[in-house]
Amino acid sequence: MGATPPIATGIAFVMLGWRAPCPQWGWIAGSGGLAVLAAAFAPPPVPVLLTVMAGIGLLAIHLDRFHHDTSRWRVMGALALYAGAALAYLAYNYYLTGVDAAVWAEAIGGQGEAQATLAQGRAFLTTLATWGLWLILPLGYLSLLAQGLLAHPPVGGKPSDTIAQVRTRGR
Repeated sequence: MGATPPIATGIAFVMLGWRAPCPQWGWIAGSGGLAVLAAAFAPPPVPVLLTVMAGIGLLAIHLDRFHHDTSRWRVMGALALYAGAALAYLAYNYYLTGVDAAVWAEAIGGQGEAQATLAQGRAFLTTLATWGLWLILPLGYLSLLAQGLLAHPPVGGKPSDTIAQVRTRGR
């Protein structure tokens, strides 16, 4: 896998910002930076999920016939939240590896209790992160995209034609 997810995620964010309005460029660049960092350093399968989610987001923007800018903003925001959650898990897990059970032993009453408490905390965090990063957040993202795409019924023509028809009352 190696460098493929970070590169693909970076390309997806470049494509995301390609036709974006100017006020969104900074946000897209910042979110893209977070996403590339998460794709580069988060444990598997987060990099692959992030890349797939970015690709599906680009497809959703392409399929949306009414609100490209709104869809782009939703995709960017959701991917930034996912990348932020992955990086937060990575940082907290790194912090936990440096915690010394002997220091905790003084605070809570013994070496055995401190080691058990730290192990239990790591297991709890790993369980939450696994459920959140592998299942809950990706499914929430997909439901957000589906809601955005299915909010408007399909129409026979382009949205601009429908607006013109309504404004001219069909004449």
